[in-house]
Amino acid sequence: MSDSKPYLTEDGTLVIPFECADNTDKYWKKEGHKMAEILTELNAPKEIWEKYTHVPYPEDKDE
Repeated sequence: MSDSKPYLTEDGTLVIPFECADNTDKYWKKEGHKMAEILTELNAPKEIWEKYTHVPYPEDKDE
């Protein structure tokens, strides 16, 4: 795990370090990725996904 990239802790907390130089990793910035994109990159499980976004979990999109 890099100290400058977003990551999930063991308890499922999403951490986006202050030192993260890439603004695309900061969902709250204009140039930032959407939360769903960040969670996809992190391979977040469904229960963590649902904690952070209302966007349907990828496997549920066809339902």
